[in-house]
Amino acid sequence: MKAFDQKSAWLNPDIIAQNRVPAHTPWGAYPSVEQARTCDRTASPRVRSLDGRYDFKLYRSPDDVDAFYLPDYVPSDFAPIDVPGNWETQGFGEPIYTNVVYPWRLDPGTPSAVTARAGLQAPNPPELPRDNPTGCYRKTFILPEDDLNRDLFIRFDGVETAFYLWINGQMAGYAEDSKLPVEFEISQFVRPGENLLTLQVMRFATGTWFEDQDYWYLSGIYRQVWLIAKPKLHIADYQVVAEPDLPGAGGHFCADVMVSRQPGYADCRIRASLYGPEGRLLGEAESAVAARAQYTTREQPTAGAARVRIELDQVCPWTPETPVLYTAVFTLLDSGGEAADHEACRVGFKKVEIQHGVVLLNGKRLRVCGVNRHEHGPSGRTVSLAHMREEIRQMKRMHINAVRTCHYPDCPEWYELCDELGILLVCECNLETHGVSGQLSHDPEYALHYLDRATRMVRTYKNHVSIYAWSLGNESGFGPNHAAMTGFIKEYDKTRLCQYESGSPGKNISDIRGDMYAPVERILEMLADPVDDRPVILVEYLYQICNSGGGLAQFRDLLERYPRFQGGFVWDWQDKSLLAETPDGHAYWAYGGDFGESFTDPEVPLFMTNNGIVLPDLTWKPVAREIQAVYAPIWLEERRDSNARGSARDPGRFVLKNRSQTMSTADVRAEAVLRENGVAVVRQAVVLPVLAPGESAEWVCRLPHDKKPGCAYHLEINLRWKDKPWYGEDGDILSFIQIELPDGPRAEPVIKLAGPVLVTDGDQIVLRAGTLAATLDRASGQLLGLEQNGGSLIRGAIPAFSRPPTGLDCQEGWGWYAQTRVFRDLAIAALDVQLTTADRLAMVRFQLLVTPRAAQPFPVFLTYRFDAAGLAIDIGALVPNQVEMVPRVGLCFQLNGACQQLRYWGYGPWECYPDRMACVRLGQFSSTVAKEHFPFNPPSENGGHEKTHWLELTDADGRGVRILGQAPFHFDARFHDVAAYWQARHEHELAPSDTVTLHIDGSHAPIGSNMAWSTVIDRREMPGGGSYFQSVRIEPLGGEP
Repeated sequence: MKAFDQKSAWLNPDIIAQNRVPAHTPWGAYPSVEQARTCDRTASPRVRSLDGRYDFKLYRSPDDVDAFYLPDYVPSDFAPIDVPGNWETQGFGEPIYTNVVYPWRLDPGTPSAVTARAGLQAPNPPELPRDNPTGCYRKTFILPEDDLNRDLFIRFDGVETAFYLWINGQMAGYAEDSKLPVEFEISQFVRPGENLLTLQVMRFATGTWFEDQDYWYLSGIYRQVWLIAKPKLHIADYQVVAEPDLPGAGGHFCADVMVSRQPGYADCRIRASLYGPEGRLLGEAESAVAARAQYTTREQPTAGAARVRIELDQVCPWTPETPVLYTAVFTLLDSGGEAADHEACRVGFKKVEIQHGVVLLNGKRLRVCGVNRHEHGPSGRTVSLAHMREEIRQMKRMHINAVRTCHYPDCPEWYELCDELGILLVCECNLETHGVSGQLSHDPEYALHYLDRATRMVRTYKNHVSIYAWSLGNESGFGPNHAAMTGFIKEYDKTRLCQYESGSPGKNISDIRGDMYAPVERILEMLADPVDDRPVILVEYLYQICNSGGGLAQFRDLLERYPRFQGGFVWDWQDKSLLAETPDGHAYWAYGGDFGESFTDPEVPLFMTNNGIVLPDLTWKPVAREIQAVYAPIWLEERRDSNARGSARDPGRFVLKNRSQTMSTADVRAEAVLRENGVAVVRQAVVLPVLAPGESAEWVCRLPHDKKPGCAYHLEINLRWKDKPWYGEDGDILSFIQIELPDGPRAEPVIKLAGPVLVTDGDQIVLRAGTLAATLDRASGQLLGLEQNGGSLIRGAIPAFSRPPTGLDCQEGWGWYAQTRVFRDLAIAALDVQLTTADRLAMVRFQLLVTPRAAQPFPVFLTYRFDAAGLAIDIGALVPNQVEMVPRVGLCFQLNGACQQLRYWGYGPWECYPDRMACVRLGQFSSTVAKEHFPFNPPSENGGHEKTHWLELTDADGRGVRILGQAPFHFDARFHDVAAYWQARHEHELAPSDTVTLHIDGSHAPIGSNMAWSTVIDRREMPGGGSYFQSVRIEPLGGEP
């Protein structure tokens, strides 16, 4: 037994672990072949859960901890705590969120007390703060007497950050690396009957310097705990290689099975049994355990291992679309031929390789439609199996086929689910030193930390078919320590890729070029590099914060045009808020700063935890619909013929593209829909050409129809799987396309006869005709009200140039909201008013001067045209050219809160913005104001609809207004104005309102995020200074004329 320095291990960079069992594939310790075939480790009688209620106490630092681990200690001031779980989300201490900075201010007396950015002290590894919350756990467990004849191990699937372990008061081990299973042999410490398990967990340790990962700092035993009993002579580990025999139909299975070095191991044999997906035995092989290694050839296993091979004539390769799994059972036969131990795992036949700069999966080009995923649940790092399964179901609905486990390995169950359900994985090492950049990556003193984290990751998860690449970590620069990691991985596992992004390393470090947030221009530069022909797969792109996700479609265009560009991973999957309560007991999603933390990140918005495409409860954000549309593996494009004058349309001619890995279009059904002014008037099933994966073909679909005067027509094709997949929901579609058809003959305009207009001129200009009355403010040009029969239709209307925050409306990088602030506070004054009347029409022209906060004033022109049938409003604006981004140009209306029923002819039914249109179609849709709102955290711009021809807002009795545009417009209807969204930090802080705020915009800015971190909205799409014009007409609905 090694000696321990209990006071210094967590401070000592030379100590990573003590008495830790070498990493290996998780054990099932099955007593029989029959049980082993289930591959259910939790059902094995020799694997027992130690989850449940523990006694717990939180100390200020390790120096304050007493002898709580002794059996005779009386834990009178301990409290119950649930394991697994984080102690901060169970009422002990506070969670801390940071992006880059480390979550402490070092003591002024330390040598590194140098002021750094944002008033922080410069970090100086391996120094740690004296205040270091330390959690101490106690639990008893019962050990049957017959288990004393076996080797006993305790495994912690995840403890953050570092911990000591005692069994019955005796020190049993120490470990760091909070994201990989840690195992200790405890045979010598246990006794039959009751045993005492105690842990001392330090929140910060040397390992913290490698875990600066843009997430909450949460502590404790957050994954499951297991007690495992193995025979003295047992299977210690195994490494499986299963590949299809391309281009044939067969497959090769090979496994090295390691045996514990107990007396008699060299007289043992290993039997491998391989079962098919339906449980039929396909083949068996036996091999003797090697007594010594043959290092002159790779055909021999290492000492203490047996190599077994099975050749199959036919296999079904594993892909995300067809995750076919076989079962391998390994039996250890002792010298007498008796079965001594059994282990088993699921096996998929998969081959990953790079040819001519292209990643191939089973011989076919891989399209990575990926997402980054932090391991997160509503109460922190502990994630239930049901939640993980639902995550994958929702990913599959969005056509996501790959996940990067940012920025650490996940729990063992995640890999098993991805094997079973079909998600490709980049398994990332638990390594990020963002706060000190690449300092540690070049320091030999920390080389062992780098190598230890890489080797343990690979050895633990090597048998999971879902993993196609290993990642060396994230945002740590790169240096010789990364080269050591790559060297081990590439030699140990020749079946997978190795990748890393930070610092743009070369081929000696990474098989992939994966620049995060590379704009299209940068991607094209990488593809044109004459020296570096590596595949390009972005490790992060399409940054999600607040409402964003614009520009995704351009990346699919690149996927189609350039074989070496193979996709990327959206940042990221899930908002990482924590469930909290307001003082009056209402639940809400909390982010950085909401817990009264003593430390918050001073350099970034604290809501940066919330950058997912789904909420913490997996509710889809609007961008998820766009991802579902763009990530579709089979879709239609309109066929256009190029000529000297550009691109010519022939409506009804399409190109069908099949970019799935294994599926045929024979599995797809298609429906054609003809829409007349947005209403479906014809629906017809149509037959698609049969295409194999990777093929494309022209296809023609035309629906004969009569054209009515004044009507607009569109042809829509919806594709669905013939058989709804396990993850599908009613209404899900595979993909769709909508194209514009020639309009019907022009309709003669209908001239409405209106009654005379009466005008009252003063400080307020009042216009009356029939049952309508409009009131204008002479000083500001504002519409104060529009009434019918004395009942309010419009409470007010003013020019509008600002929108709620999106998180990415800034001009450059982290200059949050720099441009949008310009238009948030406006002073509006009328410089000139001209009133003209005719018998049946009144016209009022205002020349306004709009003065933004800290910006140059500019002119705005408002013209009101009023008659007995309605009110038309024209707005023109001359925005100074130096203004780089104008969020919107339009009109903001206030309506009675009862006008909640919404109908419109525009793009829907989902919200959309100029750069996020792939998921929507032009049609007539019904909704409500409440349904249009989405609860972003913090509250953000939402509910927009592009290219709208008209909309109606009415009360339950049908009374309200119809608004028509001279040209299609953008609109949103909400219960809160723009100022309320800027003031609220959370959804529950949006105060109830009895007013509907309606925006009608002639111009609305893109939503952005495709260009982070440089220009987060493409300058080519950014509406800036210039001339703007819009004209709309308001007509009453439901009242007496």
